This record gives sequence, C-alpha cells and structure tokens, in this order.
Amino acid sequence: MVKKLSTEEFIPGNPHSDRFLPEAPEQVRFYDESYVYILKNRLKANDIASGEIIWELSLKELNQLLRKENIKELKKFPEIHWMKEQADSCWIQVQQKILFLDCRRKEFINVIRIEKEWKNFDFNEEKGVFAYTMRNGLYLLSIDGKITTVFSDKNKAVTAGQAASRSEFGITKGTFWSPAGSMLAFYKVDERGVTDYPLVCVKDPVATLQKIKYPMAGKRSQQVRLGVYNVDKNELLFLESPDEKEAYLTCISWSPDEKHIYLAELNRAQKECRVKRYSSENGQLEKILFSEPDEKYTEPQHPLFFPDKNPGYFVWQSRRDGFNHLYLYDENGNFIRQLTKGNWEVTELTGYDRKNGQLIFLSTILSPLNRNLCSVHLEQGNIALLTPEDGVHQIAFSEKNDVFIDVFNTISIPGKSFLRSLQDGRIIRELHISPDPYTGYMMPRIETGIIRQSENTHELYYRIVRPQKISPRKKYPVVFYVYGGPHVQLIRNEWVSGTKGFDYLMADAGYVVFYIDPRGSAYRGKKFEEAIRMNIGKAQSEDYTFAMKWLFSNKNYVDKNRVGVYGWSFGGFMATSLMLKTELFGVGVAGGAVIDWAFYEAMYTERYMEVPKENAAGYRENNLRNFIGNLQGDLLLIHCDNDPVVLWQHTLSLLKKAISSRKQVDYFVYPGYAHNVLGADRVHLMIKVKTYFDKRL
Repeated sequence: MVKKLSTEEFIPGNPHSDRFLPEAPEQVRFYDESYVYILKNRLKANDIASGEIIWELSLKELNQLLRKENIKELKKFPEIHWMKEQADSCWIQVQQKILFLDCRRKEFINVIRIEKEWKNFDFNEEKGVFAYTMRNGLYLLSIDGKITTVFSDKNKAVTAGQAASRSEFGITKGTFWSPAGSMLAFYKVDERGVTDYPLVCVKDPVATLQKIKYPMAGKRSQQVRLGVYNVDKNELLFLESPDEKEAYLTCISWSPDEKHIYLAELNRAQKECRVKRYSSENGQLEKILFSEPDEKYTEPQHPLFFPDKNPGYFVWQSRRDGFNHLYLYDENGNFIRQLTKGNWEVTELTGYDRKNGQLIFLSTILSPLNRNLCSVHLEQGNIALLTPEDGVHQIAFSEKNDVFIDVFNTISIPGKSFLRSLQDGRIIRELHISPDPYTGYMMPRIETGIIRQSENTHELYYRIVRPQKISPRKKYPVVFYVYGGPHVQLIRNEWVSGTKGFDYLMADAGYVVFYIDPRGSAYRGKKFEEAIRMNIGKAQSEDYTFAMKWLFSNKNYVDKNRVGVYGWSFGGFMATSLMLKTELFGVGVAGGAVIDWAFYEAMYTERYMEVPKENAAGYRENNLRNFIGNLQGDLLLIHCDNDPVVLWQHTLSLLKKAISSRKQVDYFVYPGYAHNVLGADRVHLMIKVKTYFDKRL
C-alpha cells in the first residue's frame, strides 16, 4: 500500500522530518589504526584492516550519562570534538556544560560548567585550555576551571575574539591557535565609528532595546587589528596597523614553526589583496609576499596551507585565472607553479598526503554539480581523479594507512560509503549503503537538466519538482523558487537534487516547483558570478525570464496563467524585483528581502555594487521602492522583527512606499526571530506561504 505524506511531514522543524533524511556515516575521523563515525544514532570505532567494531556508544547510553548531569536528553549526537592523542576521548558542549567523554569506558571524565554569556569556544589540546568570548572580551578557561583575561575593553564597541567583517571573506571565527598552542591570534574589532542600529525585543510586557553595530554601504565601517597573546609569557601584542584603517584582514595563518603569522589584507574597495607575513614575536611586518589586484573585485577566503607542515613553502587558493585553483609559493612569496588549472573549481583543500607527495582536494572537475575528490602531485603536477563516480563526495583520509573514507550520494542514490585507497581511489571495502527513506511513499517527480540559450551563451542548470502523476487534460500552477546571489548553489548532483520540505509540500498539493542557478550563483567561475557587478539584480532577472519562457515552451503541463515566485533574503530581493519589473508572475512571496542595497552591509554590497556615490545608477535601479508603482499582482512580504542581517527597515520602507503609491501589499511578521524562521515555527512559515499561493493561484 502506497503511503501518502501529511502536508507537514517533510518540513524541517517538524519532529518527524529527520526520519526522511538518508542514513549515512557522519563526523568521520581517523585515529591510528581505526576510524570513528556516527551512524543510526550510534558512535562507533572500527578497525581499518578488518572492519570490526572496537567500541561503540549509543545515543541512549549518552543520554543516560547526560541525565546524571541534569541535562535534558538529546535527539541526535552533538558535534564531537576529538582529542588529538586519544582514540576514544572527546569533548561535547551541551546546554551550559562542556563534558569530556571517554567513549570506550562510557563515562564523563570531566565536566565544566559554563555561563550563558560564554561563547565561541576554541579548544587548544596542547595546553588543555579553551579560548572563549564573554560580551566584548576574550578569555581563556583551563580544564580545572581557571580563567585568564586575554583582552577586554571598557567600550562595548571594541570586541575581541569574535568573527570580523560580518563573517565575509571566508571568516567564520575570531580566534586562531598556533600549531603548538603556545600563542593565540585573535581579531580585535573597533566599531566605535559604526552607526548603532536598534532591534526591539517585544517578548516582555515592556519592550527592550538591543543596539547592534551595522555598517551600511558607503558608511563608516569596522577597524580591525590582529592581536597575539603568548600563553606561556602572559604577553599581548598587536600586529602593525593595516595600510587602510577600514581594511579587511582574512586568511589568518600560522607558520608551522610559529615564528610567523600570515594574513591577506584587502582594501575597502576590495580591488587589491596583499598577502603579508608578520613576526609573531614583535608583531612587525616582515614582508609583503605578493599582491593580487583585480579591476572588479577580489575575494580571498582560504588560509595558507603548509604541506607536510614545512615552513619553507605554502599553497594559496585564488580565482586569479577565473576559477578557484591552487598555487605553490615559497615562504618569501616567490611563485613556484600553478598546481591546478581548468574551467572548474577547487571547492575544498582537504589536506596533504606526505606518503604519496600529493595534495588532496574536492572539485567540480567533472561537473559544476559534482564534488569529486582529486589529488595533485606537488612536484610532478599530475592530477588524479580518486572518486570517478558522479555525485557529491565527502571524505576523511588517513595518511598513515594510505586510505580514505568516501561518503557520497547522487540524485538517485541516497548514500554510499566506502573505504578506498588514497593512491588511486580503488575501493577496498563497502561500509554502508543508505536505504531509500521514501520507500512506500507517493513522492513527487524530480527532473534536472540544462537550459541552453544558444551556442555562444552560458548554460543554466534547472530542477523541476512536480506531482508524480500528471493528467494530460490538466494544467498545473507553477511556483518559481529564486535566490540568485553569490556563494549559493541550488542545483547539485546530490540526493533528490537537494529537494526540501517546501518542494514536497507544494508538489503534493498539485504545484510545479521550478529552480535554476542563474548568473551570480556559485561554482561556475568568476565571470559567471561577476555578471551581477554594478547592477546586482539585472543578470539574474534576464536568466529567470529566459528560463520561464523555456518552461512555458517545453513543459506542456504548466499553466502560464497561474505562476508565482518565492524567495528569501537575496531570494526575497529577487522575488520582489521580478514582481515589480516583469509581467511573468501574478503572485509573489518575499521573505527577509533586501529592498534597498544602500541599507545593506558594506562588506557584501560594496564588493558587487561599490559605494552608492560611485554607482548611483546601479543603486537606483536596485532600490525596489522606485518600482512599487508597477505592482500588478499579489505580493506578500514576510520579515522577522529581530533580523540583524537584512534589517526590518527594508520591507517596512517598501510597505510605506506602497501606501503612498496606493498599492495593496500583504505583510506578515515573525516576532522574536532573526534572519529566518527555524525550529518548530518553520512549519507555520511554510503553511503561510502555501496558503497564500493556494488562495491566489
């Protein structure tokens, strides 16, 4: 008997949604002669040679331990932080405690209670100490509970140890331990010149005000310095000031011998990147190793990588030839050779195999939709494909044992995992085959392909999710899901092509859901992305328009008179823009939408649009308030009132202009949420969106 889904079962946040995720090994790591992973809510260690289980810990057993510490049960394993020199010891952070766990003996060997305001934990195994932030300060916490102040400022606008530049330029954290743990580098961010922006919390009877610092395009921005704290000497210094006060500092890297700190310094215009080397002893600039200028923009995102932990040479990632590739330099910045090349991208440098003298990396070498593992010999330069199967591969490797674990999936394969040879990719042993979690259910039909405009123009990848059974006598309404911004790729060769709860919800209700990755999207090279420069929504609108016309011409089951568009964040901007600038869509839903790029953060906006005074036409063309008078269909704007990314002001300003323009716009607010609605209330959001389309399409 075929089972039918309820309307909510697939939506993330629904308590039953996780059971539809494919089973696959997670958090895989190697240690000595074993590998450890999580599968089916069991943490296991297996012998590499035989595959036999050495020890295992179930989620039930972990929860029994947590109950003894008065901690609520978990529904899944938390993130595991392994101890480098111990095969079965790790630490986890659960609620307000850090717990050190002996997995083999199934007991906590140490528990540290942490305060609610303590955040951004970064553990140094060599010294047995955590770096963490509290409010605007940076501190160290030893395993025995001793606290040391690294840096604190009386002015709350000066912070330490937190991610800088609003997490652009590949910045994900604010602390960087040296290899031996004797020193800690950290960001010091001075935002005293940045405008305060108010967020209002309405959960209490008397609303409270939270002020954040928000550097808008063209306005004063952060001033960032890099501090270095010597743990043994209890000494603090700061690297020499950057060339510009509002420069961006990223790609923070330590030399293996801890004598030097490297960073990429980017001017505020984001048109020149300088890779610099500093002394870790006195903070002085030793040398500008090389510069990467670009007349449009440059965006360094990856730290230097030292193969074999040798301070004499390093690998640098760059899109200087149009695609992200690997370049080899010596320690003084002398260029040695380009290691990878072609119309494809290195997506992740996973490490160095010293035994075979090769770098290991994931790439789009076979297709922009794939992630295939490759190796490149550091001296000979030959590239080998280690996972030739189409799909998205994730790996962990053991240089000592000359093997790696490959976990991959495709549109039609939920998941496979193998133990493979690091020399040539040969499969040594099958580890796990994921069963289809949708077995027995009536599922929508998923189709992917390529839209070709002409021989001389770019290709567009698409996905269609539609009802399983299509009646030849019936036309079906279409909802076009849009994003279109940099760093995001919607179409990939992964399980069900990344189809999520919204798609199932809509297809189950009789809709056709359509996606493409237009110009501006990720992993198609720099030229494909930078087509949006100076007019951030124009190229996508052209591609979206062409794709819709293609859909009407090639899919006779769609109803061109019942077409809607939906997107969030950058996608909310695109959905609103398409409603106001084209006549393709009768209904639109835009969540967390950028309305005026002059209101958006400087780091992101200036990369693609420069500052408003230098690109007045581009900002004017993408200020959607200027086009509200064109609205003909039904538009629902949704926003979260505590959004620190796309400020509530965006859609409120469009709402005000709609009122003065005598245009009717629908509006809904999610109180207390930030940039999106997550958790159990996401079900409400998805039903809200569906209901809006139901009533109007």
